[in-house]
Amino acid sequence: MTAKPTASENPERLHALRAWCKQPLGQQLARTEQELLHEILSDVFGYHLVVVDPSCAPDSLGGSRIMHRVVQSCTREGLDELPALMACAEALPLQSDTVDAFVLPHVLELASDAHQVLREIDRCLVAEGHLIVLGFNPYGWWGLRRLLLGWRGHVPWSLKFVSMPRLKDWLSLLGFDTIQARYLFPHPPWQYGSGKPRASLLQRLHRDRWPLLAASYVLVARKRVVTLTPVKPRWRPRRAVIAGIAETNQGRMRPHG
Repeated sequence: MTAKPTASENPERLHALRAWCKQPLGQQLARTEQELLHEILSDVFGYHLVVVDPSCAPDSLGGSRIMHRVVQSCTREGLDELPALMACAEALPLQSDTVDAFVLPHVLELASDAHQVLREIDRCLVAEGHLIVLGFNPYGWWGLRRLLLGWRGHVPWSLKFVSMPRLKDWLSLLGFDTIQARYLFPHPPWQYGSGKPRASLLQRLHRDRWPLLAASYVLVARKRVVTLTPVKPRWRPRRAVIAGIAETNQGRMRPHG
Protein backbone atom coordinates (compact mmCIF):
# COMPACT_ATOMS: atom_id res chain seq x y z
CA MET A 1 0.00 0.00 0.00
CA THR A 2 1.41 3.38 -0.99
CA ALA A 3 1.55 6.08 1.65
CA LYS A 4 -0.62 9.17 1.29
CA PRO A 5 1.45 12.03 -0.13
CA THR A 6 2.11 14.99 2.11
CA ALA A 7 1.78 18.60 0.99
CA SER A 8 5.55 18.85 0.58
CA GLU A 9 5.56 15.88 -1.83
CA ASN A 10 2.92 17.34 -4.13
CA PRO A 11 5.31 19.74 -5.95
CA GLU A 12 7.68 16.83 -6.66
CA ARG A 13 4.86 14.70 -8.05
CA LEU A 14 3.56 17.59 -10.14
CA HIS A 15 7.06 18.15 -11.53
CA ALA A 16 7.27 14.43 -12.37
CA LEU A 17 3.85 14.56 -14.08
CA ARG A 18 4.98 17.52 -16.18
CA ALA A 19 8.08 15.58 -17.19
CA TRP A 20 5.90 12.59 -18.18
CA CYS A 21 3.68 14.88 -20.27
CA LYS A 22 6.74 15.70 -22.40
CA GLN A 23 7.25 12.05 -23.28
CA PRO A 24 5.54 10.66 -26.45
CA LEU A 25 2.55 9.07 -24.69
CA GLY A 26 2.10 12.00 -22.33
CA GLN A 27 2.48 14.51 -25.16
CA GLN A 28 -0.28 12.94 -27.20
CA LEU A 29 -2.63 12.69 -24.23
CA ALA A 30 -1.93 16.32 -23.28
CA ARG A 31 -2.54 17.43 -26.87
CA THR A 32 -5.90 15.62 -26.97
CA GLU A 33 -6.95 17.12 -23.63
CA GLN A 34 -5.89 20.63 -24.65
CA GLU A 35 -7.88 20.42 -27.87
CA LEU A 36 -11.00 19.44 -25.96
CA LEU A 37 -10.42 22.14 -23.35
CA HIS A 38 -10.09 24.71 -26.12
CA GLU A 39 -13.53 23.67 -27.37
CA ILE A 40 -15.12 23.72 -23.91
CA LEU A 41 -13.65 27.05 -22.81
CA SER A 42 -15.00 28.79 -25.90
CA ASP A 43 -18.50 28.42 -24.38
CA VAL A 44 -17.61 29.55 -20.85
CA PHE A 45 -18.14 33.21 -20.03
CA GLY A 46 -17.24 35.50 -17.15
CA TYR A 47 -14.54 37.82 -15.86
CA HIS A 48 -11.97 35.57 -14.13
CA LEU A 49 -10.59 32.13 -15.08
CA VAL A 50 -8.12 30.22 -12.90
CA VAL A 51 -6.12 27.15 -13.97
CA VAL A 52 -4.74 25.24 -10.98
CA ASP A 53 -1.49 23.23 -11.18
CA PRO A 54 -1.37 22.63 -14.95
CA SER A 55 0.47 19.43 -15.87
CA CYS A 56 1.50 20.91 -19.23
CA ALA A 57 1.62 24.31 -20.89
CA PRO A 58 -2.02 25.53 -20.79
CA ASP A 59 -2.28 26.22 -24.53
CA SER A 60 -6.04 25.83 -24.40
CA LEU A 61 -6.49 29.14 -22.59
CA GLY A 62 -6.34 30.93 -25.91
CA GLY A 63 -9.77 29.54 -26.74
CA SER A 64 -11.37 31.11 -23.67
CA ARG A 65 -13.54 34.20 -24.01
CA ILE A 66 -12.63 35.18 -20.46
CA MET A 67 -9.96 37.83 -20.75
CA HIS A 68 -8.49 37.64 -17.22
CA ARG A 69 -6.80 34.22 -17.10
CA VAL A 70 -4.62 33.22 -14.15
CA VAL A 71 -2.32 30.22 -13.75
CA GLN A 72 -1.80 29.07 -10.16
CA SER A 73 0.67 26.38 -9.15
CA CYS A 74 2.48 25.00 -6.13
CA THR A 75 5.71 24.90 -8.16
CA ARG A 76 7.05 26.48 -11.34
CA GLU A 77 9.28 23.49 -12.14
CA GLY A 78 8.43 22.12 -15.57
CA LEU A 79 6.55 25.22 -16.76
CA ASP A 80 7.90 27.57 -19.39
CA GLU A 81 6.43 30.66 -17.71
CA LEU A 82 6.22 31.69 -14.08
CA PRO A 83 2.70 31.15 -12.64
CA ALA A 84 0.82 34.28 -11.58
CA LEU A 85 0.02 32.71 -8.20
CA MET A 86 2.15 30.34 -6.12
CA ALA A 87 0.00 28.34 -3.70
CA CYS A 88 -1.33 24.85 -3.04
CA ALA A 89 -4.73 23.77 -4.31
CA GLU A 90 -5.99 22.99 -0.81
CA ALA A 91 -5.68 26.64 0.27
CA LEU A 92 -6.49 29.01 -2.58
CA PRO A 93 -5.35 32.62 -1.98
CA LEU A 94 -8.56 33.94 -3.51
CA GLN A 95 -11.59 35.73 -2.14
CA SER A 96 -14.88 33.90 -1.87
CA ASP A 97 -17.41 34.16 -4.71
CA THR A 98 -15.01 35.87 -7.14
CA VAL A 99 -13.97 33.35 -9.83
CA ASP A 100 -16.18 32.52 -12.82
CA ALA A 101 -14.40 29.33 -13.95
CA PHE A 102 -11.79 26.88 -12.67
CA VAL A 103 -9.80 24.32 -14.63
CA LEU A 104 -8.33 21.39 -12.67
CA PRO A 105 -6.05 19.34 -14.98
CA HIS A 106 -5.29 16.15 -12.97
CA VAL A 107 -5.16 18.17 -9.75
CA LEU A 108 -7.31 15.79 -7.68
CA GLU A 109 -4.91 12.90 -8.34
CA LEU A 110 -2.03 14.99 -7.00
CA ALA A 111 -3.78 16.57 -4.01
CA SER A 112 -3.20 15.48 -0.44
CA ASP A 113 -6.92 16.05 0.21
CA ALA A 114 -9.08 16.02 -2.92
CA HIS A 115 -12.20 16.89 -0.94
CA GLN A 116 -10.55 20.02 0.44
CA VAL A 117 -9.60 21.10 -3.08
CA LEU A 118 -13.23 20.85 -4.16
CA ARG A 119 -14.39 22.72 -1.07
CA GLU A 120 -12.01 25.54 -1.92
CA ILE A 121 -13.29 25.61 -5.49
CA ASP A 122 -16.85 25.80 -4.19
CA ARG A 123 -15.90 28.68 -1.88
CA CYS A 124 -14.26 30.75 -4.61
CA LEU A 125 -16.70 30.13 -7.47
CA VAL A 126 -19.53 32.54 -8.14
CA ALA A 127 -23.08 31.24 -8.45
CA GLU A 128 -23.45 29.41 -11.79
CA GLY A 129 -19.66 29.38 -12.14
CA HIS A 130 -18.05 26.52 -14.06
CA LEU A 131 -15.62 23.84 -12.93
CA ILE A 132 -13.75 21.82 -15.56
CA VAL A 133 -11.93 18.72 -14.31
CA LEU A 134 -9.51 16.50 -16.20
CA GLY A 135 -8.86 13.14 -14.59
CA PHE A 136 -7.17 9.83 -15.30
CA ASN A 137 -9.58 6.97 -15.88
CA PRO A 138 -9.11 4.22 -13.24
CA TYR A 139 -10.79 1.60 -15.43
CA GLY A 140 -9.71 -0.32 -18.51
CA TRP A 141 -6.10 -0.54 -19.69
CA TRP A 142 -4.92 2.53 -17.83
CA GLY A 143 -6.42 1.42 -14.54
CA LEU A 144 -4.92 -2.04 -14.97
CA ARG A 145 -1.45 -0.63 -15.57
CA ARG A 146 -1.84 1.53 -12.47
CA LEU A 147 -2.69 -1.57 -10.41
CA LEU A 148 0.32 -3.43 -11.80
CA LEU A 149 2.92 -0.64 -11.70
CA GLY A 150 1.63 1.88 -9.19
CA TRP A 151 3.70 0.37 -6.39
CA ARG A 152 6.90 1.38 -8.19
CA GLY A 153 6.19 5.04 -7.52
CA HIS A 154 6.37 6.21 -11.13
CA VAL A 155 4.04 9.04 -12.15
CA PRO A 156 1.27 8.94 -13.31
CA TRP A 157 0.75 5.31 -12.28
CA SER A 158 1.47 6.00 -8.61
CA LEU A 159 -1.23 8.69 -8.41
CA LYS A 160 -4.68 8.07 -6.97
CA PHE A 161 -7.07 8.00 -9.92
CA VAL A 162 -10.57 9.32 -9.19
CA SER A 163 -13.38 7.80 -11.24
CA MET A 164 -15.91 9.97 -12.99
CA PRO A 165 -18.94 8.51 -11.10
CA ARG A 166 -17.25 9.18 -7.77
CA LEU A 167 -16.38 12.74 -8.81
CA LYS A 168 -19.99 13.34 -9.84
CA ASP A 169 -21.15 12.22 -6.39
CA TRP A 170 -18.67 14.52 -4.63
CA LEU A 171 -19.71 17.51 -6.70
CA SER A 172 -23.41 16.78 -6.28
CA LEU A 173 -23.01 16.88 -2.50
CA LEU A 174 -21.31 20.27 -2.82
CA GLY A 175 -24.16 21.64 -4.92
CA PHE A 176 -22.84 21.22 -8.47
CA ASP A 177 -24.73 20.01 -11.53
CA THR A 178 -22.79 18.02 -14.13
CA ILE A 179 -23.50 19.49 -17.56
CA GLN A 180 -20.97 17.56 -19.64
CA ALA A 181 -18.89 14.41 -19.15
CA ARG A 182 -16.74 12.69 -21.79
CA TYR A 183 -14.12 9.97 -21.90
CA LEU A 184 -11.24 10.51 -24.31
CA PHE A 185 -8.00 9.13 -25.74
CA PRO A 186 -8.83 5.45 -26.46
CA HIS A 187 -5.23 4.25 -26.68
CA PRO A 188 -3.31 1.69 -24.60
CA PRO A 189 -0.91 3.00 -21.93
CA TRP A 190 2.30 2.23 -23.76
CA GLN A 191 4.45 3.97 -26.34
CA TYR A 192 2.13 5.97 -28.55
CA GLY A 193 2.44 5.78 -32.32
CA SER A 194 3.04 2.07 -32.95
CA GLY A 195 0.46 0.45 -35.17
CA LYS A 196 -1.62 3.21 -36.74
CA PRO A 197 -4.26 0.80 -38.16
CA ARG A 198 -4.93 -0.53 -34.67
CA ALA A 199 -5.09 3.04 -33.31
CA SER A 200 -7.67 4.02 -35.92
CA LEU A 201 -9.72 0.91 -35.06
CA LEU A 202 -9.74 1.87 -31.39
CA GLN A 203 -10.79 5.37 -32.33
CA ARG A 204 -13.79 3.98 -34.20
CA LEU A 205 -14.74 1.70 -31.31
CA HIS A 206 -14.45 4.46 -28.74
CA ARG A 207 -17.56 6.06 -27.23
CA ASP A 208 -17.65 9.22 -25.13
CA ARG A 209 -19.52 7.44 -22.34
CA TRP A 210 -17.60 4.16 -22.43
CA PRO A 211 -14.63 4.12 -20.03
CA LEU A 212 -13.01 0.77 -20.90
CA LEU A 213 -10.72 2.11 -23.64
CA ALA A 214 -10.26 5.68 -22.43
CA ALA A 215 -7.16 7.07 -20.75
CA SER A 216 -8.79 10.11 -19.18
CA TYR A 217 -12.02 12.08 -18.96
CA VAL A 218 -13.27 15.63 -18.79
CA LEU A 219 -16.15 16.69 -16.57
CA VAL A 220 -17.82 20.10 -16.71
CA ALA A 221 -19.94 21.12 -13.71
CA ARG A 222 -21.85 24.27 -12.82
CA LYS A 223 -22.32 25.61 -9.31
CA ARG A 224 -25.96 25.43 -8.37
CA VAL A 225 -27.78 28.62 -7.38
CA VAL A 226 -29.35 28.40 -3.94
CA THR A 227 -32.89 29.77 -4.11
CA LEU A 228 -35.01 30.85 -1.18
CA THR A 229 -38.52 29.43 -0.84
CA PRO A 230 -41.00 32.31 -0.44
CA VAL A 231 -43.40 32.15 2.48
CA LYS A 232 -46.99 31.81 1.31
CA PRO A 233 -49.33 34.62 2.48
CA ARG A 234 -52.15 33.81 4.85
CA TRP A 235 -55.42 34.12 2.99
CA ARG A 236 -57.51 34.15 6.23
CA PRO A 237 -56.23 36.95 8.48
CA ARG A 238 -56.43 36.43 12.19
CA ARG A 239 -58.15 38.94 14.45
CA ALA A 240 -55.74 41.51 15.81
CA VAL A 241 -55.76 42.26 19.50
CA ILE A 242 -54.89 45.86 20.34
CA ALA A 243 -55.14 47.23 23.86
CA GLY A 244 -57.66 44.64 24.88
CA ILE A 245 -59.94 45.23 21.84
CA ALA A 246 -60.38 42.58 19.17
CA GLU A 247 -61.08 43.60 15.56
CA THR A 248 -63.27 41.25 13.53
CA ASN A 249 -63.03 40.66 9.79
CA GLN A 250 -66.08 42.96 9.27
CA GLY A 251 -64.27 45.83 10.94
CA ARG A 252 -66.58 45.96 13.99
CA MET A 253 -64.93 46.55 17.32
CA ARG A 254 -65.95 44.81 20.51
CA PRO A 255 -64.36 44.60 23.97
CA HIS A 256 -61.93 41.78 24.43
CA GLY A 257 -62.74 39.84 27.51
